[in-house]
Amino acid sequence: MQKPTNHYEALVNALTLAITAPTEEKKEQCVAMAEQFAVQLSEVDVARAKKDAKKKAEQFENDS
Repeated sequence: MQKPTNHYEALVNALTLAITAPTEEKKEQCVAMAEQFAVQLSEVDVARAKKDAKKKAEQFENDS
């Protein structure tokens, strides 16, 4: 995972990590980060980030 260069990329990364988190505690930490990034974006961008994160999580799980 590359270092994010903007709030959108940071949100996608945080959501992807939340989806693939190994524990509930880690998931909650990632969700908290995602919420902080999401307030900086439009609803359309947040919806798009959710779709992108789901795809990235599926790729990660398929590669594992």
